[in-house]
Amino acid sequence: MGGIFVAAFIFFIVFVIVKAGNAGRALGVGDYDRLLQNGVRGRALVLASTNITVGLRIGTRRFERRTMTLEVEIPGREPFIAQGTYAVPRGLVEPIPGSSLDVAVDPRGSGQIAVLGPGGFTGPWLNVGPPQPY
Repeated sequence: MGGIFVAAFIFFIVFVIVKAGNAGRALGVGDYDRLLQNGVRGRALVLASTNITVGLRIGTRRFERRTMTLEVEIPGREPFIAQGTYAVPRGLVEPIPGSSLDVAVDPRGSGQIAVLGPGGFTGPWLNVGPPQPY
């Protein structure tokens, strides 16, 4: 009986640590929409991406959750490397290493990044303006 309690306690501690580590990167409906409207637009180069995906819905939209390493470029700022798990619009882009993505970055510096779609083409698809320049 004591072994089950110890195992459950360890599982709980690991779960809390993992959730705390992913808290800054997890996007909900409000976060994704906020970044879509108010985020700083940029371009990301996929440096690494896992082939393992998990289906995800944000509102009525379908996404795949992928762990990736991105080199993010925002006009007027130095490029930076971001690693994490990101929601990628399902059916719009296959984020393989070397591909380009349009992204929106949280201007408050929280580290949240919304993947909008393939590099240079998301404006007309999302009705948020002209395509982003290369």
